[in-house]
Amino acid sequence: MKIFEASPDTWERIHLIHETCYTYSQPVQFLPHRLVLRPREGHDVRLHSLNLTTTPPSDIRWHRDMLDNSIAYAEFEEAASELRIHSEFTISVPPAAEGGLPPIFVPHPSLVAGIEQLAAMPFLQYIYPPEVAKLRQWFGATGLAPASGKTSAIFDDLAILIHRVITYNRREETGVQSPAETLRLTTGSCRDMAVLMIETSRSLGYPARFVSGYLESESSKAGRGSTHAWAEIYLPDLGWTGYDPSIGKRVGPGHIAVGVSHHPRGVMPVSGGFNGLSGVGSSLKVNITTCRLPAPVKSQ
Repeated sequence: MKIFEASPDTWERIHLIHETCYTYSQPVQFLPHRLVLRPREGHDVRLHSLNLTTTPPSDIRWHRDMLDNSIAYAEFEEAASELRIHSEFTISVPPAAEGGLPPIFVPHPSLVAGIEQLAAMPFLQYIYPPEVAKLRQWFGATGLAPASGKTSAIFDDLAILIHRVITYNRREETGVQSPAETLRLTTGSCRDMAVLMIETSRSLGYPARFVSGYLESESSKAGRGSTHAWAEIYLPDLGWTGYDPSIGKRVGPGHIAVGVSHHPRGVMPVSGGFNGLSGVGSSLKVNITTCRLPAPVKSQ
């Protein structure tokens, strides 16, 4: 049985550039930085090239964490008043399904059992335990909550619901809002909406995880893109299935995952620190650009 062709004619190539620039009011000495920037490869993504550099220069070493994410650690020797991290890669992805993706009907309760039940435990642990009852009540009041012994498009409905009731807000602050805060404000970033979906899914008994990455969009094609986040729910027989509540849809070939975790803090794209005098001012600028590349010419 043919599983995968390395460069199938129907697959499309995406080139992405991710620039992160920290500027300081005076030179500082950078501590080691943890970088989660390499795309997760698999049956639906092939990585063709990757170039990761920093200014000032750093010694970069790679390893895989417990969740099989590729993590780069950058260690610096030079002090500087600016830190620039440049990540650039090319991947192949399958074309988008014509007419969109059909809803997935899921049995309730979850059928995760046996050895998978043990592996799923971290993805069932709540990030905000005091808010679980409120999330069950909120989702139950919508009339979309699943009935025991029935199947329904639970997560398609949940992604659409969050997209409808929460207004997207590109927040520059670090961290995430709690689900209750997102519902109270009726606004949030992609990561806030992802956490709302993850915690609601866990409250219903389904393993869920946080995904950090990129979304090919009109903004990214114009050179004004940003990092992105969404949720994955574990469905027996289908595996980890991505839902993006910020757009109210299942994920597609324009979603490029770089890291997954049971907690948003586990896959921050860039994390680190510096040593410097007190009162050092700083600013951050992030820019992401994507473009589609022509298919490679086949050799005769």
